[in-house]
Amino acid sequence: MDLIRRGNVKRHADAAARQKHAADRQQHQRNATMQRELDMLHGNSLTGSGLDRVRIDRMNALRAIINK
Repeated sequence: MDLIRRGNVKRHADAAARQKHAADRQQHQRNATMQRELDMLHGNSLTGSGLDRVRIDRMNALRAIINK
């Protein structure tokens, strides 16, 4: 009985570790995507257009999310 229980505990721990790794990887990908968008907005802000207020608002929103 103890052998079965140990096996179940090990499987549970392995599954939890896999889930945590997948969640961490997804969060890293989201942050990288937001950082690329922020960098793109910084570069585009040099040219200037009628969208400057929208860009600035989006850049501030991205900074707030990334710096959490």
